[in-house]
Amino acid sequence: MSNTRWVVRFTAALAIACVAAQAASPCRAATRQKRYYAHETVEDRHGVIAPWYHGSDGLAAFRVRIAAETLKRYPWIGPPQAAAHVPEYLLSSFWSITPDGNIATRPLDDWMNGDRGQLAGYVLRVMNDYYRYSGDPAAKAHLAMQADLVVDLTQTPADYPWPKFCISVPVKGKPYGQCDPTGFIQLDIVGRVGYGLVLAYESIGERRWLDTARHWGDVLAARCDRTPGAVPWGRYANPEQVPWGKNNQLTGGVVWIAKFLDELIRTGHEGQHGEIVAARDAARAYIRDTLLPAWLAHDTWGRQYWDWEQPTQSMNVSPSVAEYLMDYPEFFSNWRNDARNILSTAINRACVSPASNGEVYSGAWAYPESCGCCGRCLSAGPWLLSPTWARLGVQAESPWAAELARRQLILCLYDLLPHGAAEDNIDGGVITNGSWFESTHLLPLETTLAVMGYQPQWFAPPRENHMVRSASSVRRIVYAKGRIEYDAFDSPAGGIDVFRLAFDPQAITADGVALPRRGDPAANGFTARPLACGDWIVSIRHDGARSVAIEGNDPQQWLAADQFACEGSWETAGTCRETPQPGAAAIVRFHGNQVRLIGRVGASGGLAEVWIDGVKQRAPVDFWIPTSHAPLAGQTLFAASGLAQGEHELRLVARGCRNPRSAGDTVWLEGVQCSSATGVVDFGEGHGPTEAQRWIFGYPKRDDYNDAAGNRWKPGCEFVVRSGDGTDSVAAAWHTTAVRDPIEGTPDAELYRYGIHGRELIAQATVAPGTYTVRLHFAASRGVDTRRNSVSVQINGQEAVGRMDVAARAGGPNRALALEFAGVVPREGIIEVRLSGNSDDKLPVPHRKDGQAVAAEAAPADAFIQAMEVLPQKPQ
Repeated sequence: MSNTRWVVRFTAALAIACVAAQAASPCRAATRQKRYYAHETVEDRHGVIAPWYHGSDGLAAFRVRIAAETLKRYPWIGPPQAAAHVPEYLLSSFWSITPDGNIATRPLDDWMNGDRGQLAGYVLRVMNDYYRYSGDPAAKAHLAMQADLVVDLTQTPADYPWPKFCISVPVKGKPYGQCDPTGFIQLDIVGRVGYGLVLAYESIGERRWLDTARHWGDVLAARCDRTPGAVPWGRYANPEQVPWGKNNQLTGGVVWIAKFLDELIRTGHEGQHGEIVAARDAARAYIRDTLLPAWLAHDTWGRQYWDWEQPTQSMNVSPSVAEYLMDYPEFFSNWRNDARNILSTAINRACVSPASNGEVYSGAWAYPESCGCCGRCLSAGPWLLSPTWARLGVQAESPWAAELARRQLILCLYDLLPHGAAEDNIDGGVITNGSWFESTHLLPLETTLAVMGYQPQWFAPPRENHMVRSASSVRRIVYAKGRIEYDAFDSPAGGIDVFRLAFDPQAITADGVALPRRGDPAANGFTARPLACGDWIVSIRHDGARSVAIEGNDPQQWLAADQFACEGSWETAGTCRETPQPGAAAIVRFHGNQVRLIGRVGASGGLAEVWIDGVKQRAPVDFWIPTSHAPLAGQTLFAASGLAQGEHELRLVARGCRNPRSAGDTVWLEGVQCSSATGVVDFGEGHGPTEAQRWIFGYPKRDDYNDAAGNRWKPGCEFVVRSGDGTDSVAAAWHTTAVRDPIEGTPDAELYRYGIHGRELIAQATVAPGTYTVRLHFAASRGVDTRRNSVSVQINGQEAVGRMDVAARAGGPNRALALEFAGVVPREGIIEVRLSGNSDDKLPVPHRKDGQAVAAEAAPADAFIQAMEVLPQKPQ
């Protein structure tokens, strides 16, 4: 046979067969269920997951609002049970919630107290993000309380071998109180807490938080092994206290230490003689030179969760490393491929368990948090990975990555019930969310805001004003009518702030200097991209300036405090009305579909209730903010969106009481913003990648392969093999060692030197609507007896090839065979290729069991494949 690729074509036959069979047996490319999590399934015109919620604010904004309200109405705890008065979720993620929305806490034991560091890291990060988006000062208050708890309760004694250092996993000691240093001091979690503590300082300015974080950084730097090729730190400062501490191996979690040290450097702290910088550089080099070359090892991106050894790829470490590669593309020059590969293998590995059955549902990938955890809780993995997919979509200009993020987030958002419960069993009901508060609300809040930052056109609420992404911590933001003002901690070169606005900005200034409207962010200035609904996506670059103001013709209306009808005793202080009196009420009627209550907060602020159209809202309004932060005016204290268009009434009622930390009961009212502006919620229907997708299965290299025609092939990871609960899909199914025998019949032998195998292999390609050609590449190598073991292929649920003897079809072993199927139409947003292995009953295999001869029977057979292409067809 000549040295040309042998392609067997099945032009349009598969599409025709599928259409003919639809009436009796619909051709589905993925699983579709009637219900996902807490809601009945809604799909778009293409069979892809669509939002279940139809409010005018959109599903993502609804999720953010309910999560924030749940945080703000959480029960408080205080002495003698706890060392400080705080909302209990700041000290324990052990919770429950009743069907009517009442939150109950569960008894916290020493072991569950070990979550303190991970929990604090979440709170310190997400409150920064939520304040930027909402202007809600409750975020500042909770941020400050958590930072104080970290500094006051989680440090070792001064005479400890790691002095005044974070006890990140305090599994010993009194819950809610001072942490015991004989708990676990897990260093990657120290990095997460330390990073959050620096963010808290940047946001509020409390110096002791920064001083504490700087000391932790100095301790880490002093104990860093900077020998080239060495692991910079162990996983634990005290491995002798950890049941599995003999294997004190730190792998991908080192990224959190590197990120922490980077943030310290950002504040101007480089350590004595530059030791912080040197330690950070050692961590980066370890990632680049040691971990990335070992990207396929199961624990390279694992060993992180605090409650087990976890020598498996983690849905937590994987996106964090990918994010870090994108943070520093000049250092990690292969960041596009490496980030993609790490995220893709995480999905491949997470889907091995038949108990979880992770795969594509209504076009969206759904998978558990690891290869051996949590059954049908299939939202944990996408909650963790989707923000990084979204960022990769923007930074690498990849419609494929962007579409993975969009669909995964929409499916995750099916979890929420309006009273604050969230169902994480994809079939309905709760698994981990029945006890872990951080997975119920903190992680979803962080994820939704992060994806919104990279996909504001689909997820930020229409006809409102929100900062969805920022290059720095935001110290103050005021969302006024037609004018948004904010102060940033700093303004790094090249940093971009992103807004979705209900108006086209007419003027933007930075430190009082007008910024020009530009076509791109190559220099200081702003870009404004219109959306069909009347909104604008605005990106602002303001290197060297910290105070920014945006002005324009905002469709919002402003009703000042003097336009409220008041009951009880209210005093006027400038443009503000205030009262400490129990039951004092302020009432205003407004027209529209959204409303925001604007007021002041201070150290003597009290509590109030809000009623909308006679319905008491679940979360109280707290006018308190810690003394560590100056009083703030113009803050968004309450917001309700997605209201029915029309007349409404808002009633604010002072309770005449306070939280246990406040010095007074005062309520300060400035006014409300409301709007009647409407716009269709665009959730991205019909989007997806239209470019060619080419995979080499089992391919272990980080760089893509360029074939003889100049086409790029990536490692094929978007497939499922049910190798068993807790198993490693790479070890079980990937042929990562190249076949050395010559492969005939192709100019691209590299396509056929690797491959995957398994009783059933399910490859699921995410695509846009259209018509595609699918090519499947096989070679009967590795000594497989293809007379006995044949391969059957289904595409989109229809048989394409039955019981194929690859060697016979190709003309012999080690010969390339490419099967081509044209006219393939996606089903539910994907093209699914399902391969199954068959044993030939005519060639039985006798064998022995327990030393005894057993009658001949068909042997189990594996399917196999080497490569796959999904190619868009041009319209005729």
